[in-house]
Amino acid sequence: MTETWLRVENGTLWIAGQPISLPHPVKEALQHNNRLLILVEPAPDVIFNRNVFALSMHGELLWQIEESPHGTEVDKPYMNLFCDKNAVIAGNWNGVSYWVDLHNGTVSVAAFEK
Repeated sequence: MTETWLRVENGTLWIAGQPISLPHPVKEALQHNNRLLILVEPAPDVIFNRNVFALSMHGELLWQIEESPHGTEVDKPYMNLFCDKNAVIAGNWNGVSYWVDLHNGTVSVAAFEK
């Protein structure tokens, strides 16, 4: 993957020179094996808790992450992504980090941090 093949510019994801439509600006874009993991950042006054997407290398939507099952707050979006060669972890502001199933976007607890 080259810098020109995948880039984020002013919150817009570009793949092979084509903008990819997402519901909110892109905060983070990571490649994991044959997919792209995209974390979008909704505006502060918007509740959008399923803010991680998996896309094919061509920009097709594969899945949208499951909402965090923990916490009493209504607004609990994911704040960051971490990838290594074996796993993807999504950190949530409620203090829970989740393993993300790369096949369907379901989550399971990786760690409680608060």
